Parts: sequence; C-alpha cells; structure tokens
Amino acid sequence: MNQIMPDATERRAAALAEVNYMNDALIAAKETIGQLKADLHREEDRVIMMVEERDRYRHEALRLRKLLNELTTQMTNISLLARKAEEFVREVDEMDSAATPPTAEIDKMEKSAIAQLQAAAQIPGESK
Repeated sequence: MNQIMPDATERRAAALAEVNYMNDALIAAKETIGQLKADLHREEDRVIMMVEERDRYRHEALRLRKLLNELTTQMTNISLLARKAEEFVREVDEMDSAATPPTAEIDKMEKSAIAQLQAAAQIPGESK
C-alpha cells in the first residue's frame, strides 16, 4: 500500500497543478477579454464620432449647395434684368436719335391708340 500512496499523491499534486494552471489561464483569458471589450467600446465610440462628423459635413454640404442654388438664381435674375435694362436703354437711345414726329401726327397716334383700347374693352368712345 505504500506504493499506491505516493502514486495517488503524485496524481493529486499533478491534478492540482493542472487545475491551478487552468485557473491562471482562465484569469489571463478574462483579463484579455476585458481588454478586448474596452478596445471594442473605444473603437465603437470612434466610429460613432466619425459618423457624426460625416453627417455634419453632409449637412453643411447640403446647406452650401442650397445657398449656391439661391445665389445662382439671384445672379440669373440680375442678368435677365440687366438685359432688359440694356434693351430699354437701347430703345430710349433710338427714340432720342429718331426724328420727332409733328404734333398732328402724335395726336393721330394717340386717338388711334385710344380707339383701339376702347374697341378692345368694348366701351363706346366719345367722339370729338
């Protein structure tokens, strides 16, 4: 029986050593898992910050695009008004350079215009 005892004691010591080794490995694995979780949370936070920054830039780009569209519309309107003004100035210049019709001719043109307006409005006109 003496031989069984040392063998059992050795097996018990080996099993205890193996259990201690597995316990130490489990503790190290838990520490590694904890560190990896912390790293994961830090990376998730970085991703969230990057998405928020992207969204902010996207919003600013849309706002800038809207302002540029408004500016383009205003500049187009200014251009159209400038062309109308050029035409008006050209017409005024042509009127200034043209010979002035006699007064009798102007009176005839006025009466003709009044008659056309009255006919269009179907209002009986006064005869002079």
